[in-house]
Amino acid sequence: MDILYAPWRDKYVTNSKEGKSTQEEEMCVFCQKIVQTNLDSQEFILKRTQHALVILNLYPYNGGHLLILPLQHVANLEDLSKDVRYELMELMSASIVILKNVLQAQGVNAGMNLGRASGAGIPSHLHLHVVPRWVGDTSFITVIGNTKNVSVDLEKIYNNIKPAFDALNI
Repeated sequence: MDILYAPWRDKYVTNSKEGKSTQEEEMCVFCQKIVQTNLDSQEFILKRTQHALVILNLYPYNGGHLLILPLQHVANLEDLSKDVRYELMELMSASIVILKNVLQAQGVNAGMNLGRASGAGIPSHLHLHVVPRWVGDTSFITVIGNTKNVSVDLEKIYNNIKPAFDALNI
């Protein structure tokens, strides 16, 4: 197993169960964020819409890695209404533009992993990944060591892109 020292992640691990009731512990991590409407900046929630929200991934592949998820707790895309699916796609499209304009991303990976077999970390609540990419963002440690080093300040990225999400009319 490859281990990369990342002390900045400690606060997410140590606080993950602190002060939570049994009901909250049973609730999916995304649903917990959805119901905590007064903690958007602490939870890195960039945008709330009628059917969805956009949030920074706490464990990003690259700085600015976004997750777009429906407010409805569903695992299957076909279980969402057309309105919700439409809104998810509109948010994905707008997110790509924001990542390109604000973070100067040279490319973007966007998609979903549906089901555990596809690699979904939280298969019970579908979500889209929008990952900004830059030429050369894969270093020797990724290629040779099969380890990804991501050293980003989530607060800095959040503060940089939040105004663009606030301006969205979705």
